Parts: sequence; structure tokens; C-alpha cells
Amino acid sequence: MTTPSDPDDAPLFDVDVPAPPTPVERLLALASLYTRHNDRLDLLLFGRLPHPDPDACTASAHRLDRETFAAITAIRQQPLPAIEPVTSAVVRLKQLAHLAGGATRYLTAAQQVQPTPDAEHTRLDPRSGFARHLRLARELTALAPLTITDSAGHIAARLPARVRSTTTVPGMDADRRDALLDVARGHIAVTGHDGYQRVYHHNMPVDAETLRRLESEGLLTYEPASAPPLFHGGPPRDRARLTALGTCALSTVIVFPHYLSRPAGSPAPMPVPTPSVPATARSRR
Repeated sequence: MTTPSDPDDAPLFDVDVPAPPTPVERLLALASLYTRHNDRLDLLLFGRLPHPDPDACTASAHRLDRETFAAITAIRQQPLPAIEPVTSAVVRLKQLAHLAGGATRYLTAAQQVQPTPDAEHTRLDPRSGFARHLRLARELTALAPLTITDSAGHIAARLPARVRSTTTVPGMDADRRDALLDVARGHIAVTGHDGYQRVYHHNMPVDAETLRRLESEGLLTYEPASAPPLFHGGPPRDRARLTALGTCALSTVIVFPHYLSRPAGSPAPMPVPTPSVPATARSRR
């Protein structure tokens, strides 16, 4: 197998995946693409060397537009009920595809006013047209990973069993599931991966030990120096990303907590009873 020279021409999923990705797996992989794209723009705005190629950023935005519509098509091919959570999830994905198209236009405009490369200056002039176009493009895709993972949850809850992933990981508990979900949202970055590991998260705390365990099980990996620094002049961070196995495993438990392990001796969760409706009340409807 030859490796594509341009990561934006790479397949959405690893070619050695034993079966075609399910719609939920496709969405989780798409969320990862958006995180990588946003990180590229952040690194450009922070002026880190080596600079990401603006042309590559434009090609990346164009690919996001294309892949998002492909994911929508895959979802529409499934026997999903036409109920509000599902239809809203599809609408949000369509909106996201149009936002990716808008980002492509801003990045194309940025190419026309790109400053001359200068090794002496690593920071962009924030008042320049180039920086302004980058910021506008970045704003359009800022919430994409979170939007996609939320939509994946709504879709997963209503997919028939035959089109769900059957990949399970022994010992998967709520903490590990939540950590994988936060990785899918693009919320986890680390520094000092080879020594003392410092974890950066958004809202949900994730400890380094949980991440090390997930990495040892092949569920997540790190892309070195791909996430923006916390401040100008700071070192870039390593972005945590789901592996193909991690994507499959998360798609299995994203909305099905009964697949998670429970502490020994704990009772199984009881189903929530559905309130009955008196016959007289039913006859009046």
C-alpha cells in the first residue's frame, strides 16, 4: 500500500478496517478531520514555524465540505425514523457543510493576500487581511467536532442493530468512554508526552492515567506538535486522536451505557418504566 503524499487526499478511514465504516464511525472520523483542520488554522494564526501551508488549509476545507455531504448521504441511506432528533441532526450536518464551504471561500481569499514568507518574523500581523480571513474561516468550523459528535449520538441511538459497530473493548467503563468522547470532540491535548504528561482539556477533566491506558489498548494516539500552543511563543501541543479501533469502540458505547462494565457486585440498571395511560384517556384521544 502506498501512502498518499498529501494528507488531504488520504482516505477518511484506514484501508485495513475489516468492514466498511458504519454511519456513526464515519461521523466520528469526520469530527477528527475538522479538529485537524482547526488545529492547522490555529497554528497559522499563532505563527508557529514551520508554518502550515495556506494552500493545504484551503484544500482541507474543501475536503471537509465534500466529506460532510458524503456523511449526510450515508445517513439518509439508513432506515432511520423521521423524528425530531434525527432530522435535526441531519440539518445541523447540512449547515456544517455550508459553513465548510464558506471557510473554503475565506481561505481562498486569504491566499490572494498571503504575506511574503519571512523567517525573521513568526507572528502574523493581526490587522492584516490575511489574518482576518483566517480568523473568519476558523470561526465557521470552530464548533464542528462538537456538533458532529452530538449528531452521532442521536443517529447511533436510532440505528438498527445490523448497521451498528460490534467492536467491544473489555473493561470499558464510563470514565474511559467519556475520555474517548472528549478526544473525539477535539478537546484533549498534552505536552511532555515522553516524560511528565500534562493534559489540557475543555470542560470535562481527564487524567493522564486514563489516557495512558487508552493509548496502551490502541484506542487513541497522539499527533506531535499539531495542536496550537496556549500562548504566543509557547510550544505546540500534541493532539489526542482516536485510532480506527478507538473510533469503532466509541461508536459502540456512545449512547449505549449498558455496554459498559460495572463494578463487581453492582446491580444491573433497571429499565425506566413507561407510565401507563388509562383506557378512558386513550379513548378520548
